[in-house]
Amino acid sequence: RDPAEIVHMLNEYFEIMVDVLFRAQGTLDKYVGDEIMALFGAPVDMPDAALSAVRCAVEMQKALREFNNTRLAEGQEAIKIGIGINTGPVITGAIGSSRTLQYTAIGDPVNTASRLCSIAKPGEIIVSENTMRKVIGSVDAISLPPVKLKGKENELHVYSVVGMKGDDWKSSDRTRPI
Repeated sequence: RDPAEIVHMLNEYFEIMVDVLFRAQGTLDKYVGDEIMALFGAPVDMPDAALSAVRCAVEMQKALREFNNTRLAEGQEAIKIGIGINTGPVITGAIGSSRTLQYTAIGDPVNTASRLCSIAKPGEIIVSENTMRKVIGSVDAISLPPVKLKGKENELHVYSVVGMKGDDWKSSDRTRPI
């Protein structure tokens, strides 16, 4: 693709995703290429940060389906994303040099979230066991086989979120949500 076309597509995509993120009261940390890194519960504490993050991810996938319907009607390819969510204590603050600083989060939970994002298939929301513990009862999810992530000694138990409790989920999914 022409670089200008990619930039235009990314800007349209980011516009929609960041709107969903801000409605969910998340914090945009940064763009990493075509990826969005978002925080919940920082810089301002959020009691239900994990639930807000999962709800935001579900809404992002819905918004992307609508955006893709428009793209397909215009003869353009659909955009496909996978989302990874992890929960845990991190250090947040201004990081950088004396000339430029950027607010961000640092810590193993951030790295784990990034690794979960990398294994999420298009249309999938993968959450860690740490996140699932915080949202159980509010989320429909399918338990997946444990995964071995780069930089992790032990396999992690992960879940694929199919929606929020009470939402319709497709009977074509692999199994019933937990």
